[in-house]
Amino acid sequence: MSKNSKGRKFVSLCVLGMVLFMAFSLVLSLTPPVDAMYSSIAITKVRPTEFSPGDTGKVVVTVRNNGGRDARNIRLSFQGTEIVSPVGPEVVNMIILNSWRSREVELTIHVEEEAPNGVYPIPVSCSWIDYNLNRKTGEVDVTTRSAELGLYFNVIGEGRIHIGDVSTDPTDVRPEDLDVKITAFIENSGEAAAKDVEVKLICNSAEFKPSWSGTDRSYIGRLNSGDSKEAIFYLDVTENIDSKVYSIPMRIKYTDTSGRGYEVMRNLEIFVEPKPEFEIVSYSTEPVNISAGDTGVILHVGIRNVGSEKAESVSVRSTEEAEVPFDFDVKSDYVGNLEMDEAWTANLKFDVDNDASPKAYQQGIEIRCSGDRDLGDDNVYLFDETIPIIVSSGSAGTFSVPGFEAIFALLALFVVLFLRRKK
Repeated sequence: MSKNSKGRKFVSLCVLGMVLFMAFSLVLSLTPPVDAMYSSIAITKVRPTEFSPGDTGKVVVTVRNNGGRDARNIRLSFQGTEIVSPVGPEVVNMIILNSWRSREVELTIHVEEEAPNGVYPIPVSCSWIDYNLNRKTGEVDVTTRSAELGLYFNVIGEGRIHIGDVSTDPTDVRPEDLDVKITAFIENSGEAAAKDVEVKLICNSAEFKPSWSGTDRSYIGRLNSGDSKEAIFYLDVTENIDSKVYSIPMRIKYTDTSGRGYEVMRNLEIFVEPKPEFEIVSYSTEPVNISAGDTGVILHVGIRNVGSEKAESVSVRSTEEAEVPFDFDVKSDYVGNLEMDEAWTANLKFDVDNDASPKAYQQGIEIRCSGDRDLGDDNVYLFDETIPIIVSSGSAGTFSVPGFEAIFALLALFVVLFLRRKK
């Protein structure tokens, strides 16, 4: 076969293929699509689709006939679940929905409290009549159809942890108070439950410290939405703390129902009430140097109210101490009221034992007072201090031997008798 014959045959085959392809395309264009041969009900849009636990709201559902035939007597039945359910009528009826047309229906949806985060469906059972009128013959073709549809909602919620009421025992917290019981109500104001709630006070500071190990922590466990539980702590208040409101940081850790962890910081506020506080600012004896056997020694003790409120009915007294060779004739001195930063000198009186050894002795001093009643402080306060009192070995240049005076008198008498005899 010549090359020209082969070429003509190839061209003929190509032309034949093109003709067949065009014919097949024409047949396809004249054949109606499958959907055009009947009606088809579908849900094409839902808004909104996002809710929080406990929400109740309106939902707009778009229903569309995706078929080429009209649909009549359409019945949509919305079936609730334990988490998401319709409120009110659960069935929606439509008389007709023409082919390729849409219609919106409205229903109310409720999400249960404490619903875990996730996507939740509402099954929808749909039934309708496929209606077709043959315009040439006037015959009506009626077919009952059904489909299982569904709505899907994304439930998103989280716990919101806050501090509610706070109380203390004692009610009035003052400097140097020990084992102060603090009760704080931890509240969940969010939409979802919070699990494994643990609270820690950040109180290792110059003002507050845990009373003992672990008293700055409180485990609460689960907190449902709207619930509150007690968190209990025990703290010691340091001395010389100012009277004001203190904000103690509080770290709260918890997880949501899906296991995701959270950490938030809150502040617990405590008011520290004012309190009188004393320190000894001076002390001296009269005479300055005292020895064993001295009597009527005056002890001057200077005190100052360095606290944050007035001290009432202040008194200063000596306390009995072991191995202290002092016998107080005047053990206490009443001072009266002392305002803040006001000082006063109390006077006590004692004798020194005859057998007192020369050294410094630590004498106890107790300062007693009441709080400022004008501020509602009826507490009685005691402050224990010590001061050194030195007993010296005696006056310089003196010498003392027991019985020396009698020996000296005998020697003097002997000298007098000797001189007289000599004359």
